[in-house]
Order: sequence, then C-alpha cells, then structure tokens
Amino acid sequence: MSNYELPLELIEDLVDNYKTHQLVSIKYSAKFPMVFDATAALFSLGKLKDFIATIEEEVAKHPEIPVSNIGIRFYYAAYPDQSNWEDENYEALDTVDPNYAKLHTLIAVPTTEIDGINYDFNPYDVSTYNGTKPSGKGTGIMAKNHGALYPPGTKTGLWF
Repeated sequence: MSNYELPLELIEDLVDNYKTHQLVSIKYSAKFPMVFDATAALFSLGKLKDFIATIEEEVAKHPEIPVSNIGIRFYYAAYPDQSNWEDENYEALDTVDPNYAKLHTLIAVPTTEIDGINYDFNPYDVSTYNGTKPSGKGTGIMAKNHGALYPPGTKTGLWF
C-alpha cells in the first residue's frame, strides 16, 4: 500500500465507530439533542489548493521570519443556531446554507512548527509567526470553512 492508501475495511470501521458512538451521543444528548448531524464535509480540491497557495504566498512575503513545517489543523466545529447568525461576528456565515445551523463542520487553520510543537498561526499577521494567538474585537485570521455537509446534502456519491 502507498503512503496515501488505507484499507477500505479500516475506513469503514472508523466511520462506523464514529456513527455508532459519537454521533449517537450527539443525537441522544440530554442537554443538546439533535435529529441528525453532519457526518461528512467536502472541500473542493481547487479551494484547498488555493488555501494552501495563499498560505505559502503570505509566508514568502516575510523571508526574514523563519517558518518551518507548515501544516493545516482541522478543528471540529459546529455552526450556531440560525437565530444567532444576525450577530455581527457571524457575517462570514452569510453564504452558508441555513440548513447547516447547529451541524458539525471543519475549520482549517494554518500551523507552523516551533521547537517541535505545531502552533496555529495567521500568515497575514507576522506577529503570530511565533505562535502567539491574536486578540481584539473583530480580529480575523486565515482559516477555511464552508465545505459542503452531508447531511443535509444528498448521500449520493458517499461511500461511508
């Protein structure tokens, strides 16, 4: 098997483990019960390549600051209840399908390795190249979200 290949049975087992454990816990949560939740998120190859290229382009603008072993960390996240989407902090959700409210999603954030530890960083902000988290109202960072979710999208084409 190549470095980019996993046994089909392993993938099926891992996805089934999620669906029969974590997803069941989500659906039947006493505190936050849900009828269903997303089990997959799709990001187009073109959008991922653009995201990666933008990270590399921004880092290249600052050759005086050493950045090594750039990576991408995927955070598990959940969209807020749609009633909160009017909040000014949620303007980036304007293009998101309203059916995604309260569902799982993934957020991709660039990382850089510093002394053997992978730190999140913002390629647009050199003050974060040392792993320092930015702060302040309205602060934005480079991140990728808004993949297509299933469900509510169609199951056609999904293997797992």
